[in-house]
Amino acid sequence: MSQVLTDPGFFTKPENWQRWRDSHGKREIVIEDLEFKDLDFSGLDFSNVHLVGCYFDGCYFRNTNLISADLSHSSFDGCDFESAKLIASNLTSAEFKKCNFKEVNLLTAVIDDTSIINSELTKVDLQSFNLIGITLDLCDLREQNLAGKDMTNASLKRVDLRGANLSKAILNGANLSDCLLNNAEIKDTQFKGSNLSNVDFSSMSLKKLNFDGAILKGCDFRDCDLSGSKLNRANITNAKLFNAETIGWDIRNIICLAACWDRDGTLKTEYQANEFERIYAESLVIELKYDFRLTANEIATLPILIEHLQACHWGVALRLKSVKDIAGGAMVCLVVEESGNYSLNELEISLKEEASRIQYAQLALRSDRNMQKKLKEAVAGIKEQFWPRLLELAAEHEIDQVRNFSVIFIDLKDFTQWSEGVVSEKLSLFRGLLKPILQRWKASYPNMEGDSLRATFRSAKAAVECACMIRDVLMAAEYELRIGIDLGQVSIVHNEVTNQSDLEGSAVSMAARLEAMAEAGDIVVSEKVKHYAEQETSEFVFYPQKGQLTKAIGNKRAGDWLNIYHVHRK
Repeated sequence: MSQVLTDPGFFTKPENWQRWRDSHGKREIVIEDLEFKDLDFSGLDFSNVHLVGCYFDGCYFRNTNLISADLSHSSFDGCDFESAKLIASNLTSAEFKKCNFKEVNLLTAVIDDTSIINSELTKVDLQSFNLIGITLDLCDLREQNLAGKDMTNASLKRVDLRGANLSKAILNGANLSDCLLNNAEIKDTQFKGSNLSNVDFSSMSLKKLNFDGAILKGCDFRDCDLSGSKLNRANITNAKLFNAETIGWDIRNIICLAACWDRDGTLKTEYQANEFERIYAESLVIELKYDFRLTANEIATLPILIEHLQACHWGVALRLKSVKDIAGGAMVCLVVEESGNYSLNELEISLKEEASRIQYAQLALRSDRNMQKKLKEAVAGIKEQFWPRLLELAAEHEIDQVRNFSVIFIDLKDFTQWSEGVVSEKLSLFRGLLKPILQRWKASYPNMEGDSLRATFRSAKAAVECACMIRDVLMAAEYELRIGIDLGQVSIVHNEVTNQSDLEGSAVSMAARLEAMAEAGDIVVSEKVKHYAEQETSEFVFYPQKGQLTKAIGNKRAGDWLNIYHVHRK
C-alpha cells in the first residue's frame, strides 16, 4: 500500500519529514507533480521514495540518501547534490540544469533519456551507465574515463572534455558542437555522422578516425594529423587546414565551400561543388580482378582498355600502376590521375562497371586463334604503322575535354617600348630560351603570342619549378617579366586561327589576372597552387598578400580581393 504526500510545506523542517516517515512504517511513499523552491533536504532519507514529475529550484540535497529513489520525469534547476547517494535511483527522463554532482554516488542509477545540462560531473564515474542518447550539454567532463563507451546520438554541445579518455568510444550521430577536446585521448574513436562544428583539433592526431558524414564546419585542423582519416560526405566548410597532414585521407563526396590554409586561419579560399575533392583527394586506385592469369596478348590490350575507359569518361586520366599475379588469377591496378567532373565514388563505380565488359572481351580473345595472331602482328608493327596517327588522334580526341591543370601565364614588361629594329630579334631569343625549359618540365599545350606565353603542367610543383627557372634565365638575359600560376579546370579547344589545340577556362583566366598583379621579376600564385606545391616539395617559400581583381572572373567581381602568394626559392 502506498502513501501519497501532497503538502510541499511538510519539508520545511527536516525533523518533521523523518518523524512522518517513521510513523508510516514500510508503506510506499509517492510525491507527484509538486514544486519545491529554496528548500534544504540535506541529510534526509529519501530512499525508495517516489519523487515523480516534481520541480525543484535551488534546493539542497547534500549527503541526502536517495538510494533506489524514483526521480523520473522530475526537473532540478540549480540544485546541490554534493556527496548525495543516488545508488540504483531511477532518473529516467529527469532533467538537471546547473546542478552540482561533486562526489555523488550514481552507481547503477538508471539514466535513460536523462538530461544533465551545464552541471559539474568531473568526479562522477560514468563508466557503468548507459549513455546512448543522453544529454550532457555544457557539462564539465574533464578527465572523465569514457573509453569504449557507446554514446551514440548523445547531445554533448559545448561540453568540456579536456583530458578525457575517449579512446574506442562510439560517438556516431552525437552532437559535440563547440565542445573542448584539448588533450583528450581519441584513438580509434568513432565520429560517424556526428556534429563537431567549431571544435579545435589543432595539433591533435586524428589518424585513421572515422568522420564519415560528420559536420566539421569551422573546425581547427591546423598542424593536425588527418592521415588515413575517413571524411566521406563530411562537411568541412570554413575549416582551418594550415600544415595539416592529409596523406591517405578519404574525402569522397566531401563538402567544402571554403577553407583557410594560412597560419592565422583568416584567409578563405572558396571552392565550387566537388572542386575541393578533385584538387585534394588522394589518387583513386581502381583494382580490376581477373579470374585467370594474363597472357602476353591480354597485357598488350591493357592500353586499349585504359584508352577506352578514358574515352567513356571525359576529363578522366588513367595510369597503369601494376599488373600482378594473385591467388587464382591476376590483379590490374589503375591510378586515376584526373577525375574530371566526377565525384570519386561515382567514378570508381562507373569505371569498374565498364572495365568488366572489357575483361570479358579479353577472355573471349583466348578462343580466337586467328585474332590472336593478328593482334601479335599488329603489336609488333605498331610503332611504324600506327604511332604517328595515334598521336594525331589523341590530339583530336582531347578537343572540348575538361581537365585540371596548373596553368602558367608569362608576359614581358615594356614590350611595346621596344624599337622596331630589336623586336623580332628579342622575341626570337625569348622563345629560344623558353623552349628547352618547357621541355624539361614537360609543359603541355604551350602557346606563345607576341611577348606572352601560356602553358599547362600536370602538377603544381612542376609549374612553380619551371616558372622559377624561366624567371632566372630570362632576367639573366635582361628581360623583365611577370608570371602568374593557377590550378583548376582547363578546356582544350581547337584554335581556328592557328589550327592547333589551345586552352581556355577559369584557370587560364585566373593565371592571367595573377600575372597582372605581379611586379617585374615576380611570380604570383593562387591559394590552390601554394597548397598543392607544398604537399609535393619544401623547396619554396610562399609570402601571402592581398590582390585586387581589375576584371571579373567566374563568380568574382572586379574589385574583389584575393589571397595571393609570391614565390621564392629557399
